[in-house]
Amino acid sequence: MMAKQLEVTVEIIFHATEDSKKIFEPMFKLFQIQEGEFSQERILGHYGNPIFLAKTMLTKKRAEDFVENLVSRVSKSQMDDLLDNINMYFEDSALFLRVGKNDLVRGVVSLQQNNAVKIRIKTPIYKKDELTKTYTKLLKTE
Repeated sequence: MMAKQLEVTVEIIFHATEDSKKIFEPMFKLFQIQEGEFSQERILGHYGNPIFLAKTMLTKKRAEDFVENLVSRVSKSQMDDLLDNINMYFEDSALFLRVGKNDLVRGVVSLQQNNAVKIRIKTPIYKKDELTKTYTKLLKTE
């Protein structure tokens, strides 16, 4: 893998009524990311309600370990579906995935669109036609 240049950004939005520990605990248990590694910012939601944005960036070996760990925990059927439709997950030259918060609380990693932890995986790609090949290779388990 290209660990030197790999970057992973993890972003979690908490509503004021949510217990953030319920997400931070599995993030540490499953991915070894501690709550203190997240910057936390209070922002206003769509309807003026207070929400919290927690964000962290992993680089190099930690980013590589995170991706390997993520891939190993997603079900084979979801991973196959992701790889078959990988072009739908690109924005610029980054790969965007979302992991369901409700499942995460139970220690399960599943790809979902709603109520999810946002994960942005980025590695330098200089030719647009190499995008699919590069990320497919990154996500394939050996």
